[in-house]
Amino acid sequence: MKAFQTIMILALLSLSQLALATEGVLIVSKSTNLSSQQITTSKIYLTDSKLQISNSGQDNSSMIFDANKEVFTFIDNKKREYYQFDKPTLVQLKEQLKMMVQVMKQFASQMPEEQQKKLDMILNPSNGAIIKYKETGTGKVGNWNTKQFQGTNENEKVLELNIASFETLGIEAEKFNAMKQLIDFFTENLQEVATMLPTSQSMSAISFDENSPILKEGFPVKTRTYAEGSSKSETIIQSITETGIAESQFSIPSGYARKTINMQQQFQK
Repeated sequence: MKAFQTIMILALLSLSQLALATEGVLIVSKSTNLSSQQITTSKIYLTDSKLQISNSGQDNSSMIFDANKEVFTFIDNKKREYYQFDKPTLVQLKEQLKMMVQVMKQFASQMPEEQQKKLDMILNPSNGAIIKYKETGTGKVGNWNTKQFQGTNENEKVLELNIASFETLGIEAEKFNAMKQLIDFFTENLQEVATMLPTSQSMSAISFDENSPILKEGFPVKTRTYAEGSSKSETIIQSITETGIAESQFSIPSGYARKTINMQQQFQK
């Protein structure tokens, strides 16, 4: 009898968890730094209005975006800390940043090299890169047929993309709306401020220029980056599946401390 009761309780708990889950998309990818051979596994959880990106490996961070509330959260799992921004906060930070940068520009030549680099990153968050894309052919990645694109900056190859159409993936384009909204939010509000976060390189996952075919032609299932003629990194999608996603997936882990960006400290590092 006790065994039966236990089974019933477990079944009810499972059903309650399913009831709290929202239909969404789970994307699992593996990225390799081709210089160090360090591997990072990433998972992207997508629902109609929310997105979470979690990275394992050296870049042990997460990002959460609530499209309805326009709230972005960056989580540093190594330090058990998080930064959270709504749109008004970002507007205020950007204004403070502009004022600080104008002051710092007057003393740029006297700054240590590291501070000069920090200032340059803030002034030019995209490094001034204008990437031109052209379709170069077709290819196959795993079971997906793809279109191949090459991105160049000043005639130098910087990017190769293999993009599978939404039809090929078997997932409707509308399922990626939260990701599109995050990319727009990043471009309009977050780009400069993102350079001040602990692992700003993880922002590359949501930093696309307006010319990019990503989410227009489909979703990239293989990405290679290049610099000075050499391959630097490779990201390959392991799986894209429609699944139920629990609301708790978009929660900040308990015990994590909220941090704020201190403009003055940024230039003292």
